[in-house]
Amino acid sequence: MNNKYLSVPSTFLPGVSGGLSTPLASFDKANVNAQRVATKLIANFFSKPLATEVHALASKPVFSVSGDKVVINVFYYLADKKALNNSSINSLGQVLSKLFKQPVELRFVRLHYPYLDSYILAQYIAINTAKYNFTRIQRAIFGALQFPVLKASELEDTTLPSYITGMKIRISGRLTTQRSVPRQTVQTAQVGSFSSSHIPSNSKASGIISSASFSTKNQKGAFTVKVWISQVANTS
Repeated sequence: MNNKYLSVPSTFLPGVSGGLSTPLASFDKANVNAQRVATKLIANFFSKPLATEVHALASKPVFSVSGDKVVINVFYYLADKKALNNSSINSLGQVLSKLFKQPVELRFVRLHYPYLDSYILAQYIAINTAKYNFTRIQRAIFGALQFPVLKASELEDTTLPSYITGMKIRISGRLTTQRSVPRQTVQTAQVGSFSSSHIPSNSKASGIISSASFSTKNQKGAFTVKVWISQVANTS
């Protein structure tokens, strides 16, 4: 992953709070097992260059199962302008339809910035630790964020469906870009606010904190990246 993956434009975009549909209501064993297998198949689809011609990062899928079909929502991030291969997507859909034994509708939503989903951002940071130290990574990501300063009276009038108010990043473990440090080292950085005290009680806006972690290995051992993203969602 080269330097352009850290060159995120300094423009504000509203945050994305999570899945698009309601999670599965019936937690029977067959459906739960099918979802676990489907999650692995989708992760493999996005991780293999053959599927997209470039490495893509995907969120955790959200499943919605009805009587006649299964809807699977996934956010994904591609730094390049290339698009997903439709033929590969159709092949994946066929495999998942056989798995669930009913039609599957795949809804892949592209995000143009990795910080719009906590799990995607955790993967993005983990990948970039191979070349960049923690300070450089957090400065690049935090520098791309612009937090809107809205007064209480403006919360009702804003057209933004949601916006990021704060972000926290924590890396537990040793990175290849660091000098020799203790195995239990933890690095943390935070920007913005995680408080919802500025939201009036009579407002239709609500505070949301999404979090995700991603664990992997390097030459110095295992490490984990955890991300928290604080947002205000306008529910009017």
